[in-house]
Amino acid sequence: MGIKVEPEQGNPYPRPVKYFVCTPEVQAVFGAEPTELRIMFPVEDEQKFAPQWYRCYSQTWGLICRGNGEVADRSFDLHTGALASRTTKETVRREVPCPGPKCSEVQKRQCRPVMSLLFLLPEVPGLGVWQLDTSSFYSIRNINSGIDLARELCGRVAMVPLQLSRVPMQVTPEGEKKKTIHILFLSSHVALADIQRAAALPPGRVLLVPDTPEEEP
Repeated sequence: MGIKVEPEQGNPYPRPVKYFVCTPEVQAVFGAEPTELRIMFPVEDEQKFAPQWYRCYSQTWGLICRGNGEVADRSFDLHTGALASRTTKETVRREVPCPGPKCSEVQKRQCRPVMSLLFLLPEVPGLGVWQLDTSSFYSIRNINSGIDLARELCGRVAMVPLQLSRVPMQVTPEGEKKKTIHILFLSSHVALADIQRAAALPPGRVLLVPDTPEEEP
């Protein structure tokens, strides 16, 4: 959902864009700068297709802490006992309580909640699952709400035809001016009756149904 900018002076930095940055095979189906993707979730358990963790990274050691708001797996400096940093020579991992939003690293914006969304693109050739990561509070809230709604209407969310979109939203972050950001939104352009009809089929047969099924007696 962003591109890397390489200035003539200084270090590269990421810049958000209003479209999905896709590989060539995805662009061949949805266009060069798509704002909508037709997706399906491969399984029913959102802990597998939409895991959400607090994650803290170090440029030297990579992921140094991952927590769920209750417990965290954290890397400590073996000699000082502090959180691993660029001056750390050796690390040791320990399970510790995770205070979630009250964590000092979260308040310093060194740690943040991240959702890793894994989904199928049925119209794109090949066998595999695509992944998109977001740390946006608004995107994570929208995706969770969309999953709950789809499951409430269809009885399940796996292999249900859905639409993943980038939509504009005006926000006013604390200490900043109002601005427009583009967040994730989960919906469907398929008629509700058609979605429920697809959800009534076994997950492995949803993609085998023709667009215009023969009329049943």
